[in-house]
Amino acid sequence: MNRKPDAHAAAADTVRWDDPRIAREWQLQERAQRDERAGAPMAEADPRLAQYRLLTRALRAPVMEPIPYGFAEQIARRVEAAAVGNDRVERYLQQLLLGVLVVLGVGMAWSTAASWLPSVQAPLQQLPQGSLTWGALAGACCLLTWGWDRVVRIVGSSRPDAGRAA
Repeated sequence: MNRKPDAHAAAADTVRWDDPRIAREWQLQERAQRDERAGAPMAEADPRLAQYRLLTRALRAPVMEPIPYGFAEQIARRVEAAAVGNDRVERYLQQLLLGVLVVLGVGMAWSTAASWLPSVQAPLQQLPQGSLTWGALAGACCLLTWGWDRVVRIVGSSRPDAGRAA
């Protein structure tokens, strides 16, 4: 630890009052404080005095209020709420677009069914009796199994203790 005073720091801390520039600046600062307290109008002739008056005015102004407790959380909640609102609109527009595309696809298939439907029906008529019902039953079983698995995953992930190891 250095306990000896630094020669350069001591020279910088001492003010030479006999220097006319320093004396003039001191006089301007004092005059700015007096004029500001008195409420005198600002003189445009001396811009340096105007700067000191603005500085004096800023220093006399009350300190700003501190940031309230939980400020960051409040802002985060506002931003999240705005984002959720924007997501809701976007999801609605996506669903609307998907619905329009499905309706247009069904309409296109319906309007051109005369050309492609006979070629699809011909192989189906050559299948053995009852094969369509067994195929539909197999499809229903697969759909039920995969659907039940999905329901179990959704319900299991929404429970609070689902992530804990036993």
